[in-house]
Amino acid sequence: MATCSQPKCPVATTGVCLEGHKQGCPHRLPDADNPTTTVAETTPTAPTPSMEPEPFRFHSGEKLTSLEASRMISAIPVKVVLCSGAQWAGKTTFLARIGEMFRNGSFQDFRFAGSKTLCAFERMSWLATISSGAGRPDTPRSYGAEKDTFFHLRVQPVAKPDHRADILISDLPGEAFPSVLASREFCSEQRALARADHLVLFVDCCCLVDNAKRHSERDNASLFLSQVEKCRHDPKDLQVHIVFSRWDYVSRHGERQKHEEFCNIIEAELSKRFGNTFGGLRFARIAARPDGMPPTTAEIQKLFGHWLEESRSAAVTAMLRNPKPARDFCAFGLT
Repeated sequence: MATCSQPKCPVATTGVCLEGHKQGCPHRLPDADNPTTTVAETTPTAPTPSMEPEPFRFHSGEKLTSLEASRMISAIPVKVVLCSGAQWAGKTTFLARIGEMFRNGSFQDFRFAGSKTLCAFERMSWLATISSGAGRPDTPRSYGAEKDTFFHLRVQPVAKPDHRADILISDLPGEAFPSVLASREFCSEQRALARADHLVLFVDCCCLVDNAKRHSERDNASLFLSQVEKCRHDPKDLQVHIVFSRWDYVSRHGERQKHEEFCNIIEAELSKRFGNTFGGLRFARIAARPDGMPPTTAEIQKLFGHWLEESRSAAVTAMLRNPKPARDFCAFGLT
């Protein structure tokens, strides 16, 4: 309804202007029901940055996939360890014992500082607990589908309370071991081997005390290291540990001295053949879960400590760049 600023104008009631204007009355006020609006000119503004925190990636507690392990390696310094050997050589039992030792606090030089794979460690040790109802301690074996998966441990050296160290440990399934021996291509496809800082090869003492199996077990160890030497583009960056696993089969044998001498022969042969091939070659004699005797915890701790040692990088000779090389690839004196 139209209204007028003159007090006696009847336009609000009759619609007739006091001064007879039909349009364009200078005293007319805007309609109350339809106020005029002005559209403000808008100017583009910069988007306000989101204050929401970055998403945090949670893990299931199971073994890490190669992609999850790769993300961790890209984010923080990590030592990568690959355990390999034939079926029933004791690889999984050895890893289960490491988890159990951190759980009961028997590690002397290191303290547990975290893990993204606690469920996997717990499942690996379940059959060795009274709660499982098993008649005797046991460890479930690894299967082919678990290839290139990783356990994770974060530890704190007792001597350096402010320091933390992360380790990724992969267990090459025993059923894949013959394929690695037979095929260089299959060996090259193992992602954990390509990235490993430490390789732990398990030589089964249960086979070494058997005259029908001992020589094939020795030959397989040499053949496996030969395949690794061919597949790794940088074997000098790889620390190799040969573990005579299930050592209780030797230590409690009636002919212990004979079998220990055979192990010494294997050590000498592998040292002669591969001593200068890899960045380091060490030997250990370990019984992770022996029958009727305590495990070799001191040897296990010593081996674990080697994994966290700083690698001895090869000396690099400094070379001056040639500013005017004859060819592009000769800039550093190469021909």
